Amino acid sequence: MLFLYYGTLIANHIVSFYVFIKEMEAGETMPIRIGTNVSSMSAQRHLGISNADFAQSVERISSGMRINQSADDVAGLSVSQGMRAEIRGIAEGVRNAEAGTNLVQQAEGALNEISAILLRMRDLAVTSSTATINDGNRSGIGAEFNQLSSEIDRIVLSTAYNGETLLTGFGNTVSSNAVATTALDGLSGVKGVSLSGAVPGTYVFSDSDKDDNQISLSVTHEDGTVQSQTIDIGSMLDRHDGQNLVATGSTLVANFDRLGLSVTLMGEGVDITGLRKTSVGDTGEGGTLIVGGNSVNLDPNTSLEEVATILNDVFKDLNPPGSAVFLQDIGELQIDSGGREIIESPLSFLGLSNVNTYVDGDLDGKKILVDEAQGGVLQVGTSGDSNDRISFSIADLRSSGSLLNIANLSVSNIQSARFTIAQVDQAIYNVARQRGDLGAIQNRLQYTSSNLGSAIENITAAESVIRDADIAKEVSDLTRSQILTQAAQSMVAQANSLPRSALELLR
Repeated sequence: MLFLYYGTLIANHIVSFYVFIKEMEAGETMPIRIGTNVSSMSAQRHLGISNADFAQSVERISSGMRINQSADDVAGLSVSQGMRAEIRGIAEGVRNAEAGTNLVQQAEGALNEISAILLRMRDLAVTSSTATINDGNRSGIGAEFNQLSSEIDRIVLSTAYNGETLLTGFGNTVSSNAVATTALDGLSGVKGVSLSGAVPGTYVFSDSDKDDNQISLSVTHEDGTVQSQTIDIGSMLDRHDGQNLVATGSTLVANFDRLGLSVTLMGEGVDITGLRKTSVGDTGEGGTLIVGGNSVNLDPNTSLEEVATILNDVFKDLNPPGSAVFLQDIGELQIDSGGREIIESPLSFLGLSNVNTYVDGDLDGKKILVDEAQGGVLQVGTSGDSNDRISFSIADLRSSGSLLNIANLSVSNIQSARFTIAQVDQAIYNVARQRGDLGAIQNRLQYTSSNLGSAIENITAAESVIRDADIAKEVSDLTRSQILTQAAQSMVAQANSLPRSALELLR
């Protein structure tokens, strides 16, 4: 059909030209001139157009691209170049996500070994807690216990990815600055803060209503947008003396999952190593405080201000250090033991009591500052926006770190061994939670890679529509150009022969 169409077109041109020639010979349509051959010029112009179309079709077919230069489609070139940049960026994001998965797997593998070591340390503590063995036996048990603690530190310090140590604190962290992170002031009932993708910034609590069982947390991003989340913890709180509070001896986790942050709240009696106070005017009959294996003898009727000074002399040499403050305006002694149990001998001679418990409303206005770190942030998108980054963090897993806190434990006597069991149990639980966070990140990265792969496919298809050549159409246009070019060449030859008719008049 195509050849029939173009054949008919050419035949019509030839017939028209033949009639034109005859009319010229008969002198019916136009005079005969030899200075300017308008018919030849017209035929040459159409020949040039056909040649240009032919060259364009050849270029598109040979390259496979509809747009080979900006003149082909200015708007299309601009759009397709943007798509190509996005495709390349997403492809890099896929590689970043895969590398991030490998990093997380490296850390999780080390945590698996640390979990096994902690289980063995618990076995040793249980063994040392029985009366069927003597202190001489416990000496050997203590030697293995200490070696295992040292092995945990060795694993932590040697676990690295591309030269970056992973288990000494990796990724965004909660600032330890007491002025910036007021939620950890020891008076809000916050036992700890865990990060699982929280972006850097200051997170502010709203908890003004003391009877709604709700807590709100918000953060203002660099671009001015505010992200917030409100959760209801009423089902996890107890009602006592007209207050909603965490039950005695228990904890609950307030999970702000959309912000990538969770807060552990505690009830009375949980933070036996944290901030304490007393309303006793002095030491009374005196006694001894045992803090982290250190005995502090307090003489009778020693003032609380003097007690604070004595304790600070002891705390400054501990790692991590503690502190003691006497608040004269309220007559209160506040002690932070640096995570160590405080034992009073005789019992309760100083009247210490726990104050770090959560009651509905205690968090209002409290803040958590999340500091940014180079590690722990994966770029999985094409822009610099926070939506194209995945943040995660790994806590300090050293034996002296806040997550394990087992550096000062001992199984050398039956009392310390029994206390060690509970501490190691908490360490095992904390490591399991950290492994759970890493597992969640691995699963998230798998979905991220899958989504990015789908995006590459779809954007590539859109870019192909704009930029790739339709070969069937281009072959058809090439055939048309070839036929028209041949016809135009023939007509140029015919038009160039017209001036010869003037010779007939001169004969």
